[in-house]
Amino acid sequence: MTSASLHEILDSWQAAEADPARRARLDRLGFARAALSLGHATLASEILREPVALGAANVEMRYVAALAAARIGALRQAQALVEGVLHDGVDGDLRIDALSLAGRIAKDRWARLRDGPPRDEAGREAVARYREAWSVSRNPFPGINAATMLRLVGGADEASRAVAQDVRAVARVDATIPLHWREATLGEAALLLGDGEAAAVHYAAAVAAARPRIGDIASMRRQLRLLGLRMAIPAAVREALAIPRVAAFTGHMFDAPGRTPPRFPLSLEEVVAGELVARIEAANIGFAHCSAACGGDLLFIEALLARGAEVHVVLPFERDDFVATSVAFAGERWTARFDRALARVASVGYGVREHYLGDDSLFAYAGALVHGAAVLHARELESEPVLVALVDEASERRSGGSVDLLSEWRARGREVECIDLSVLRGRGGVAAAAEVATSPPAPASTPNEPKLQREVRTMLFADMVGYSRLAEQDTPAFMTHFLGTIAGIIEHSASPPGFVNTWGDGLFMEFDDVAAGARFALLLRDAVARSDWTARGLPQATAIRIGMHTGPVFRAFDPLIGRENYFGSHVIRAARIEPVAPPGSIYVSAELASVLAAHGVDEFAADFLGTLPLAKSYGSERLYRLRNAHEAE
Repeated sequence: MTSASLHEILDSWQAAEADPARRARLDRLGFARAALSLGHATLASEILREPVALGAANVEMRYVAALAAARIGALRQAQALVEGVLHDGVDGDLRIDALSLAGRIAKDRWARLRDGPPRDEAGREAVARYREAWSVSRNPFPGINAATMLRLVGGADEASRAVAQDVRAVARVDATIPLHWREATLGEAALLLGDGEAAAVHYAAAVAAARPRIGDIASMRRQLRLLGLRMAIPAAVREALAIPRVAAFTGHMFDAPGRTPPRFPLSLEEVVAGELVARIEAANIGFAHCSAACGGDLLFIEALLARGAEVHVVLPFERDDFVATSVAFAGERWTARFDRALARVASVGYGVREHYLGDDSLFAYAGALVHGAAVLHARELESEPVLVALVDEASERRSGGSVDLLSEWRARGREVECIDLSVLRGRGGVAAAAEVATSPPAPASTPNEPKLQREVRTMLFADMVGYSRLAEQDTPAFMTHFLGTIAGIIEHSASPPGFVNTWGDGLFMEFDDVAAGARFALLLRDAVARSDWTARGLPQATAIRIGMHTGPVFRAFDPLIGRENYFGSHVIRAARIEPVAPPGSIYVSAELASVLAAHGVDEFAADFLGTLPLAKSYGSERLYRLRNAHEAE
């Protein structure tokens, strides 16, 4: 199963999802392991979610689920799973693996925390877990991690070198270790022993043996990043561990019929296609996130598919409307190429699944989702994303347009591969373009055009856990203290919500800035958790659950409450996330996590939870847990 491609795994999983009998026969463990080896911990987590939640997972399944949770940063979930495995008294290789994973979870907590006693404690726990696994097994994997953690916690360099020396001696003669892990272990030991040249040779051999297991190479890169906190890493070692890059793309469409002077005429197709192939190869792009308009998008997708790369597409709205606005005007040949390309990409997502309705803001929203997904994907692979931009920078900057997205990417200090259309026009003998105000062609069959247009907003829903069990005499305390606490946070917030509504214990807030919404949610969570509720006449277990989503909504005057309110399917989605969040947690949509990542806001972290069912049978969505970046969880 480890040799299966991502397409094979996804096709089998999706077929099983639609067929209960096939789902019952699915080799979930094999598929989850295969997904992990290809760098898709999120998919592995989702494959195992149901049997783990129902208590039907065997001990090996729970171990793999813990490993997947650790790789996506859900440390509390990972620790609970692995502690359960160890509590069951497993022995042999699985016990060694579980002890090693417990060490890795503690190591990840150490990496997240700021300097101080909690970080020191996590470091000591990681050393203890790894050393126990090494001492009872002489397995080089926990051994090399023990050596590395001894170096990282500080004050134990000699002990680190002694363990590294012993590990190297064992790894050199242990033929049972998979070749790529054996070479990675020898490379890490060489680094700890000060032999950078030997380390580079071993790491290069590890990468060659690991392909296509990108997830395993990402683990090697993650370990190297941590070592870089305490020692200089030779350039040759970093080069040896290079992997294909993750790219986002933005680019102009082909010129609409009648555009003069031209910007991207159809006659430039071959020139642009050749330039894209050259840039993709030079940047070593193996993973990409983009849209699929005729012109730059589709040429980029075709070049990547020819290279065997993994491509993820986001359309801003319903597929037929997208074809009408962004593909069909170039001719039937391009519509056919669009269909062929989307049949071969790894995934197709949507900004909204509803109709276009003339809302150009949806293009900017989809662009943020594309860019954020690339940032999150690169982060998972311990890499930095690159933006490939096909633009004429003399074009007017419009929200969501290619020049706008390029400017946003540059403002975040991220790497750019920019292809200048004005240069390519000169190469192709096409006259220079002046900016002409044009809009995408409207769909041929757009539904009745509304007077209102959607605006992208961040929505927060919250409620008090246990409110329905309050006695009647406790209601005044709830109104005064619980709602009063929230009112105080709003009053003193530097970026308060633009809209607030309540019903019973329910809260609905709206923010026009995603970072402001995330910051407020964390303040709200912490204020409720810190409060002494018994002193205020409420149960000590009083807690809050919070759900959030960023998406396009309608804003209009609500005659029932006498002021503006927010409406639409994305408001409902946000409301359906909140009830599935545990007390004291903030669950957010994949869209909110992507927009945060696109905006380069480093003070927050979002840990993937899986594709979870929402409240009131509203379907299932990919959800993340929001936290401060330096919280262990």
